[in-house]
Amino acid sequence: MSPLLQSLVVLAIVLACSVSVLRRLAPRMAWQAQARLSFFLERDGRPGWLKRLGQSLRPPMQASAAACGTGGCNTCRGCD
Repeated sequence: MSPLLQSLVVLAIVLACSVSVLRRLAPRMAWQAQARLSFFLERDGRPGWLKRLGQSLRPPMQASAAACGTGGCNTCRGCD
């Protein structure tokens, strides 16, 4: 395997691990970064493939405090 290909593989692995750690330790910051990237890619005037990529990267909406107790979110267990 060429040194360039090895470097690219190692870089991809380090980047994936970094994103995983960021999501685990700073979920709000990771969500905001993902939302910003998504909205940047979905701007008017972008090619269609970039807009589709932005839509696929769009993070799920966060539940607000008003939604607690309505049965709409059961994952945080903050209402228990």
